[in-house]
Amino acid sequence: MARFCTRENEPLKKWNGIPIYLATILAAVLTAGFLFCAVLQSLRSDLIFRFMFFMPGDALNVFSAFTYPLVDKLNFFTPFFIFFFYWLAVGIETHLGRGVLTRLLLIIVLIPVAIACAMWWGFGVRSVLSGNMLLSVGVMIAFATLYPNADAFGWIPFKFVAFVCLICGSMMELADRDWVSLIGLWGLSGAAFFYIRNAVEMDHDDYVPLFTRVKGFFAKKPKLRVMAPPVPSARPAPVRAKATEEVDLEVDALLDKIAKSGLNSLSSRERAKLEKARQELLKKEQA
Repeated sequence: MARFCTRENEPLKKWNGIPIYLATILAAVLTAGFLFCAVLQSLRSDLIFRFMFFMPGDALNVFSAFTYPLVDKLNFFTPFFIFFFYWLAVGIETHLGRGVLTRLLLIIVLIPVAIACAMWWGFGVRSVLSGNMLLSVGVMIAFATLYPNADAFGWIPFKFVAFVCLICGSMMELADRDWVSLIGLWGLSGAAFFYIRNAVEMDHDDYVPLFTRVKGFFAKKPKLRVMAPPVPSARPAPVRAKATEEVDLEVDALLDKIAKSGLNSLSSRERAKLEKARQELLKKEQA
């Protein structure tokens, strides 16, 4: 796998010898967001519902399209989620760069928003997006695409861990009959997979843009036609010309050998060939 080598792979800065990546800042934002939600929930404030949950059709609340992953209750597993997110995001950032990580997270966050809006406008299905489950699965799928055979827990390839988590998340949404989240889960997982694959292939010499490949996949394929067998020519093949060409090649090889090693380097058979070629050349000149 080709590795990107740009300044985007390096830390933004170091603090007391600790590298600060974009992933570090995002993990801090997640922590602050969870704490802020916990305070609002303890105050029984409706601000969390009005400005942080995403509900399709609320055109004035565009900000919530980016804040809904922060709306989740603090529990025993919250620190593990933040650490897991940081670990996966750093792995992607140090390999592909901050730009790729930023675009990846925007894809993961906004695809469920787009699906929720499409389901509401197209089928009248109203839903509310909240929680970090979709974000977790999307980053995990991206990391597994980048490092499919990396060991998780020392013996399990990470691609299997990501697949099991995707299936478990799907079963949860299916049990709740949350069709928007279920479609969004598979949509963002597919988008994360293809985006990371495309980002990795960009460093290869034979890279073909993803849009070009998708366009070629849906392009109309040329129809195969059965061609009639070629009609054999009435004229015989120019065997004479071919034989003459072979003789000329042999003579050239013998002349090269004489130029390099002298006339004595030729065997009796090679001398006979050279003499025969000389006699034929004299006949052609006399004719």
